[in-house]
Amino acid sequence: MKNIPGKILLFCCMTFAGTAVAQHGIRFDTLSFTSLKAKAAQENKLIFIDCYTSWCAPCKWMDNNVFTLPAVAEQYNKYFINARFDMEKGEGIALRKEYNVGSFPTYLFIDSKGKLVYRSGSRMSAEEFMAVGENANNPAKSMAAMQQQYDKGKRDMQFLLDYYDVLQDNDRGKAEQIGQEIVKKFPEQQLNSALGWKAVRALARTEKDRLGAYFMQHQDAFRAYARAGEIDTLATRMMTALLYGYIREGKNAEFAKRIDYFRSSPMEARRREGVLIESEYYLRNNKYADFNKLCNNALTGLLKDDADKLSFIARRAGFRGDGTAEVLPVCYAMAKRAVELQPEEYSTQSTLAQLCLVMKKKSEGLEAAQKAYALAGTTKIEGIVKKLIGQLEGL
Repeated sequence: MKNIPGKILLFCCMTFAGTAVAQHGIRFDTLSFTSLKAKAAQENKLIFIDCYTSWCAPCKWMDNNVFTLPAVAEQYNKYFINARFDMEKGEGIALRKEYNVGSFPTYLFIDSKGKLVYRSGSRMSAEEFMAVGENANNPAKSMAAMQQQYDKGKRDMQFLLDYYDVLQDNDRGKAEQIGQEIVKKFPEQQLNSALGWKAVRALARTEKDRLGAYFMQHQDAFRAYARAGEIDTLATRMMTALLYGYIREGKNAEFAKRIDYFRSSPMEARRREGVLIESEYYLRNNKYADFNKLCNNALTGLLKDDADKLSFIARRAGFRGDGTAEVLPVCYAMAKRAVELQPEEYSTQSTLAQLCLVMKKKSEGLEAAQKAYALAGTTKIEGIVKKLIGQLEGL
């Protein structure tokens, strides 16, 4: 296969310098899988397959925010035969089984004989997605090649981190093993480096683990190596994990001491994340009055334009069953607002429909459920929505 030149660092320039064709995004062929393999053989390229479902929100995000970018399109149109299959329709059903696709989106890179060469997945930035394409077309980055090098004793940290990245999308158990090896053996004196940042970004979990503790104490030192926003994103992720751990363990005093990290943050995104964490704390501790106060304030303030978080809280709190009737009004209000913001999203419509069922709002619930059914498409979710519609009709 042809190697992709290392142009990731030129991403910003390429975004504006793409060709007229690239500006239309990645060109996805509509051929059968057999025909795709024949075309791949003829052009000596790998096949890139975007494995999606009609209800997958991260899939839609990638469609709208990454696949359409000129730099991304230029790379993938040049080096791959591109295709996409709904994993719950037609030929996608067989491909899902053959290549063991269990999450969406999944990205498969397959040779002309049908052999899986590389895989990745999930929502990611354009730069990350371009790096995936570069790795896929590099024979040295294949899982088989890296496994062989590991078995022969290769243990330098750059290699271990690259191997960890590949395993993340192929063998989570093995990835965890390699990750623990990196955390344990990464030289302390090398942590304050670009390679150290790569290790910290991938493997720091909370301020209690080795890499996490180092990161929290030396955040500013990593700004020389991190992209804009990465430091704050990692710090937020780590503190989120810490606080959810306190909630699960019933460590209320510790939670109370640390929640101010989110409440008083100058970053609005971090304060919004804090609303999710605090709402979960109140639910776990049956503090429904505090939950209502928090969510009513968020509904007209921090989260008023955040459909995803509004719908998430409404769904999480509204379906808990007995003992939470007093939170239903604010959950209903959040679900309605989420639908106003994102009327074409399956998750917002289905959440509202479920709440209407609980609150016995038949006509409104049926309208939302029927909309959710239309958005779900021909998928296994249709069965769930049909059941919901039947329950609403029975009110």
